[in-house]
Amino acid sequence: MTVVTTLAERRREKQWKFERSLLRKLSLKEIKASVEAQFKTVVPFYFLSHPFLVDPCMDMAIDAYLLGAEYGRFGYLGESEEEVKQRCEEELIDITHAIFTLLQGWLLDNEYVLDSLKVATESFVDTWWNRGFKEAERQHRLRLH
Repeated sequence: MTVVTTLAERRREKQWKFERSLLRKLSLKEIKASVEAQFKTVVPFYFLSHPFLVDPCMDMAIDAYLLGAEYGRFGYLGESEEEVKQRCEEELIDITHAIFTLLQGWLLDNEYVLDSLKVATESFVDTWWNRGFKEAERQHRLRLH
């Protein structure tokens, strides 16, 4: 007797396999160092006294990385990075706002600090999206997907 699987199940399994292969290339120490390097200038005291702020930022970095990897196929097919980024602009904004609102509650309502936090979060999400995009593009070129 054979097992019947649906197309949606097969696609999801293939996506999980692809994501696992990408996540094997990441190091949690590297992500944590990136989070601290990016946000320590904006929120120096709170990262030292409240390390629980680092974990959600690391999660968002992984989300941005996987989002970039999901769209890396379009880069392999010939679209520019900016064109592909416009496809997932809404998801990138959601990730950026999630980090911003998390850290905003720990800062004073100083306009300069909030502007620098906004720039830092956009840069952080963009960096991790680009890394995922490049890695997925490389895997598609090498046919490792």
